[in-house]
Amino acid sequence: MNYRVRYLWRQFLDQTGYFSKHNLTPLLLYVIGLVFLLGAMTFMGPEGSIRYLYTVVGLMASVWLFSMVVLNRNATFYKDSVVKVSYVPLYFRMLPTIIFQTFIFVIFIVLYSAFTALVVDDWLINIFSLLYYTVLGVILIIPFILLFLTVETPNLGKVNVAVFIVLVLAVPVLYLPESIPDVLENILSLNPFYYVVYGLQSNAVQLAWNIDRLPHDILFFSQVAFLYLWMLGFYSKMKFNLYQYSKKRQDA
Repeated sequence: MNYRVRYLWRQFLDQTGYFSKHNLTPLLLYVIGLVFLLGAMTFMGPEGSIRYLYTVVGLMASVWLFSMVVLNRNATFYKDSVVKVSYVPLYFRMLPTIIFQTFIFVIFIVLYSAFTALVVDDWLINIFSLLYYTVLGVILIIPFILLFLTVETPNLGKVNVAVFIVLVLAVPVLYLPESIPDVLENILSLNPFYYVVYGLQSNAVQLAWNIDRLPHDILFFSQVAFLYLWMLGFYSKMKFNLYQYSKKRQDA
């Protein structure tokens, strides 16, 4: 167990070294979001700042979820493949990227709320709800990381862009839930990513988790349970496919 903990700690600290341009891209986007938020605070009143905070949190939550998927693919095929390091399981090798990206995401969400509090004169975010939705986001994204590792296409860059656009459109970033038809909102709310992103956004504007959200929690955990049942059956086959894919990349 100790060697795994040491591995996790070492890889976490090395995140800024491996594929630094890619790994630090989410950090750059978080900084840009903070700059725009400060600009909004200058030219908008408290209400406008809160509205902008809601949008920025939603967009950055989408960046966070997407980055954990894409950057884990980069880490998987860097030098020795995950399947070639037999003493480190595949699921364990995903953790450094997940922890690193989640760490900087949470830090910036707190910063966004702290700067907004200077304008509205109130601390809006609930830390426990923030951690709750963040943990749910990590739990949700793991099966999609595993699925994305098996994607083989020469147009991966275009696929990444298309997936990110679909993710942003499927969650309430460019719109408010109350501004769209009820039927469309009900359909979109079936999306587990909608649940996580909207939960983070609501929490950022002082709408922490409450008992009224319990039906949505039940739906979310049911969806996650099905995802993990699928993942357990897919995991062994996927490791073999990754090994074959890694061999092809090395022979090419």
